[in-house]
Amino acid sequence: MEADYRSHVFSGDITKRLDYDAAFGRGGRVELDIGCGMGRFILARAAAHPEVRFLGIERLKPRVEKIARRASRRGLDNVFVIRLEATYVLKYLLPPHSVDRIYLFFPDPWPKRRHAAHRVFNDEFRSLVWGCLAPGGDIQVATDSDDYFADMARQMAADDRFEPVPPVARTEEERTNFELIFLGQGLQPHYAGFRARTADEIGGESLARHAAEDRARDEAFWNEEMPHGESVHVIGIGGVGMSAVAQGYLDRGAEVTGSDRLADTGDTTAVLEALKAQGVRIFPQDGSGIGEATTKVVASTAIEADNRDLVAARARGIETIHRSAAIEELAAGHRLIAVAGTSGKSTTTAMLGWILAYAGLDPVVLNGASVVGWDDGGRRVGSVRRGEGEWCVIEADESDRSFLRFHPECAIVTNESADHFDEAETHALFAAFKKQVSGTLVDGVPAGEMTIVRAGPWRTHFSCRGRDYSIPLLGEHNCMDAWQAAEMAIAVGVDYAVARRALLAFPGVERRLQRVGRTSEGALVIDDYGHNPAKLGAAMRTVAEVAPRMAVLWRPHGYGPLRHMLDALADCFAAELRAGDRLFLLPVYDAGGTADRTIHSETLAAAVAERGFTSVETVGSLEAAEAALRAFSAEAGGEGACLVAGARDPGLPRLARRLCASRG
Repeated sequence: MEADYRSHVFSGDITKRLDYDAAFGRGGRVELDIGCGMGRFILARAAAHPEVRFLGIERLKPRVEKIARRASRRGLDNVFVIRLEATYVLKYLLPPHSVDRIYLFFPDPWPKRRHAAHRVFNDEFRSLVWGCLAPGGDIQVATDSDDYFADMARQMAADDRFEPVPPVARTEEERTNFELIFLGQGLQPHYAGFRARTADEIGGESLARHAAEDRARDEAFWNEEMPHGESVHVIGIGGVGMSAVAQGYLDRGAEVTGSDRLADTGDTTAVLEALKAQGVRIFPQDGSGIGEATTKVVASTAIEADNRDLVAARARGIETIHRSAAIEELAAGHRLIAVAGTSGKSTTTAMLGWILAYAGLDPVVLNGASVVGWDDGGRRVGSVRRGEGEWCVIEADESDRSFLRFHPECAIVTNESADHFDEAETHALFAAFKKQVSGTLVDGVPAGEMTIVRAGPWRTHFSCRGRDYSIPLLGEHNCMDAWQAAEMAIAVGVDYAVARRALLAFPGVERRLQRVGRTSEGALVIDDYGHNPAKLGAAMRTVAEVAPRMAVLWRPHGYGPLRHMLDALADCFAAELRAGDRLFLLPVYDAGGTADRTIHSETLAAAVAERGFTSVETVGSLEAAEAALRAFSAEAGGEGACLVAGARDPGLPRLARRLCASRG
């Protein structure tokens, strides 16, 4: 904030009582606006009454800055804003009996019965208000909630420290933003005023009783769990990337809420259940999860601007940040290693985090896929590792260019291929990212320098540049990921022998060529996240190593990606699938929004057939897909493998598990 705004914002010692004369630079009557929001009321009132000193309480930084700017621009030297919780200001910062009027307009009504305890207007608040008001001063309240107004009126009628007075008259300019919204909807808010009675009017006996109640509340405070100072709302919290952000905030002690379109349908996933088990409240994606306690909202590029959670956040002036900014925040204070690339970055991130943890470096890891075992038996999101070491390993996403936000000390670039952008733009983006790396960069794998030998049913040995490793995985792509992870681990101080042992013990990544089990006929069932040609090609080549026949079930994860990758996908399937293999295509996964839905899976099926692979068909539902895979399994038996692949749709891994008569 520029220097000329600072005179309007409190920045003093919060352990001392506020000096009004020093804050405002002059004397006069003091009026307090609790939760002044965007400042419409307090600024208009201050302009109309220059003789009055107006003090605002607002805890959200963007709102405080906006009020300060406007006050400075309008030359209002009688406006001063405090960015603290209201109860703290009333109890510790304001001199006793020094405020002539308090305004409490449209506080969060917390309409649900189980949340009513969160309302600001309660026994403690009434005592704090009376203790701050000058004798004869008053509090003015307004709310659109019938229930809340009745509750406030009931409380004040039972409190002999107050008596009702008429609500103050306000001009149209002095209406709050919320008030204008309600009036515009034809609603009639409730208004009331309550005067603070003097000590003589109340009487010594009653004052002593109130003082005893205050002491009892203070004593009870020390037996209560302290509330979280940070309350983060994550939109699309069930997604692989956003659930990791939610877990990261939980690990640093924040209160977390979230919304997800899947939850709106009444569905759930293991990830959502793990978050709920840690106290996360999941709301419909209708704005109801954005409350007075919300300090920050996190959204990804996939969230459209008219999302109702975003609309509610903007209306309340709550800070909204991109997922990449949240990761940057969660990684703050650590030495950063970013893993980027078109394909393989989740597996490489997992392997690097595993090696560093195995070596005792205790890293924080924020990944886009779960490492087997990191979910603590389903009690947390397995894509995040909570650590206390100096290193933080993150998966950095290029799909929306957000990886350019990071300036890591070290980085891995797994590979570069056209996926979300054409080849030229892809290379330009990665070139820009590499320039932001200040230290070690592991860029790809040395061409022609890796020797790979399959060492068992599900184990591979490889060597590169004089170093040998074994991994409990198949596939050239996994060997490349492992080599890059080991190279980076060694670069930051891990002994080569330790890195070797760590990779040998690597448990694998959820939905990355994950062996789920076998069908009753003996066909292998594999679950994979593959959603672009490079990943799908690598998966199919790997499965082909262990199964003479395979059936691939794939669901496009979006209309835009399918349109963009159509030819490359058709080329990939036609090139990798063999005679005797089958390809089943589900309808495009539709997550809502305003996507162009003029392309379909039938378009891809036709393109694959045109390239010579004709054993391709579309299946209209997960149930039809399951029937098709079971029929293939009955035909192929132990020589067959069912590869269930695709991103976003939680029904895919569920289907893979339903196919299995035996697991693992």
